[in-house]
Amino acid sequence: MRRHPRQDNIKYQFNECTFPITFTRDGYKEADGCLILLMEPDGKYSIKKFDTRYMDVKDPVRQIYHAAIFDCDDEPTVIDDFIKSLDDKVKTTA
Repeated sequence: MRRHPRQDNIKYQFNECTFPITFTRDGYKEADGCLILLMEPDGKYSIKKFDTRYMDVKDPVRQIYHAAIFDCDDEPTVIDDFIKSLDDKVKTTA
């Protein structure tokens, strides 16, 4: 939506927002390790990886409005594979 502007001169009111992704430990506890996807108004995104639980993140990106928090039922050992998969998916749909 942000990469393909409307043709009728109506502008979207989109501010940056984040999409935190938490991971689990032992199948049900929140693990030490999370990702925060930062979406910019121009459609670009970046991913920040943390070795702490989401609620313990001290980075300023934590203070940006989050649109949703996603829970991944996998252990944090899959974080790097998850990032690669997401990047590959975004490249094929862009």
